[in-house]
Amino acid sequence: MQVELLILDVDGVMTDGTKVYDESHNVLSKSYLCKDFTAIKRFIASGVSVVMLSGDIFNKTMAEKRNIDFYCSRGKDLSLDKSRFLELFEEKYNIKKEKMAFVGDDYFDLSMFESLKYTYCPSDAPVTIKNLANHVLISPGGRGVVVELYDYFLEKRLIQDAPPESVAELDKKEQSSKEMS
Repeated sequence: MQVELLILDVDGVMTDGTKVYDESHNVLSKSYLCKDFTAIKRFIASGVSVVMLSGDIFNKTMAEKRNIDFYCSRGKDLSLDKSRFLELFEEKYNIKKEKMAFVGDDYFDLSMFESLKYTYCPSDAPVTIKNLANHVLISPGGRGVVVELYDYFLEKRLIQDAPPESVAELDKKEQSSKEMS
């Protein structure tokens, strides 16, 4: 297995980047594609750890309910340098950065594109990001980026396919799944 940790930006990758705000400028909602969450479970069931790295703390509850480790990249100094997490990820997940993959879509992701070998972006990313990405996906943000990436990884033999039973077991453990019953 060539990739052992998948690092996902959220807004613009898992979503189309649209946020609905109330009159006090609090985020009320975002829209996610359920198939992307299944693809995340497939990555995990295939042996790839998955984390979300976002500048928006709003995404933390969603990640927790789906048993996905979440890291907010917006530091106390308000910096958004996501590459400062790479050393932490190497230690916590016991994975060298050469075996990490990142999916991002915007300028705040530049440091990750410059630091990792396996980098991907949705089709609607800015040209600067597309030029740095290892591969530009066909899907735009929020429209199946993670699904497409899983299929791409299978095709390139970067991962082994996940057993369906393992994916189903992961789904049963999610708080979001339990809340649907």
